[in-house]
Amino acid sequence: MALEASLRTAAPLVGAGLERIVHAAYAEDLDPLDLAARAEVALQLVNGETGLCVVDLLEPVRLGRHRRSVPL
Repeated sequence: MALEASLRTAAPLVGAGLERIVHAAYAEDLDPLDLAARAEVALQLVNGETGLCVVDLLEPVRLGRHRRSVPL
């Protein structure tokens, strides 16, 4: 029973992850390992001097646009 529920939950998450990898490869010509490195750095910057919160990681960074987030 738990395996079935886990598969129902995991499948959309795996699909979303694969979609982001493919999108990065086509839209930004970014290799999967480079995308993983970018994600690791972004997670390390959360709640630091940058003022980023986790929600800010959902949107790509636009040059010249500075947005200050309100922490949750």
